[in-house]
Amino acid sequence: MTIQEIKKRLMSQAIFLSEGEISQKLTVIGYDKQFRWSWFATQLNTFVFATDFGDGTITEQTIETFLAEAFDYAKKHYTGWPRGFQSALGVIAILMSKSVDDNAARYCRELKAAKKWAGFSVPVAVNTRSNQTFSFDRNPLWGRIYYPYFKKMIEEIVV
Repeated sequence: MTIQEIKKRLMSQAIFLSEGEISQKLTVIGYDKQFRWSWFATQLNTFVFATDFGDGTITEQTIETFLAEAFDYAKKHYTGWPRGFQSALGVIAILMSKSVDDNAARYCRELKAAKKWAGFSVPVAVNTRSNQTFSFDRNPLWGRIYYPYFKKMIEEIVV
């Protein structure tokens, strides 16, 4: 998996693309807005951040720092209805590296990211050496209606 492959997959899904810097790394940023009646008539604004950390090891701290910066970026660039008023903000952070430590993999699988008001942070770690992807195993209770969408999006972009 490479950044170029992620860009192609985002473009094939007609997701708006840009580039920025998160955690002092060049980052591909995708943005998608969806409205679904099955989400209790809410609008979900999803930002996808993909960064290649190369040979650097992805740790739990790396993910937490990246998620915080990515969520701040998403809040700053979000232009929809006020969050919580039939609107939510989702951040999918895809961190790629040749090395992902066990705690980082567990962090992604257990979805340990902090909860936010009408906002969701979804960490994904990709070990580019072994081609393993680590993302949440179960849909959490908080925001349960959106997680099947997040899972499908992650599978279409990364897997």
